Amino acid sequence: MAIAFRADLQPFLADFIENHRGLRTGRMFGLPAGYAGRRMFVCLIENGLIVKLPAPVAKEEIRRGHATAFTRRGRLSKTWIKYVPRTTREAYRLARVLELAARHVAETA
Repeated sequence: MAIAFRADLQPFLADFIENHRGLRTGRMFGLPAGYAGRRMFVCLIENGLIVKLPAPVAKEEIRRGHATAFTRRGRLSKTWIKYVPRTTREAYRLARVLELAARHVAETA
């Protein structure tokens, strides 16, 4: 069974990746994702997108209420967090977060 994702966020993700050198689109478990080199930094999933950030940044984003912790198979991640933008326009405000995420995974490769 396929995992659902918000198709309305797919153009935002594609546009972001297209306008940032060194990034590419791909798939993870059949879901649209963004990669910096061979490492995934963002993935559309369910009602939002998950983003890999440095642990202190992720913790602060959660503390401020901008995102929630991402849980996979009952395990809480310290670096993957989930954003649920209400609109596509709101998703574009996440561009700086995605830039940070892409830089983070590229540097830790």
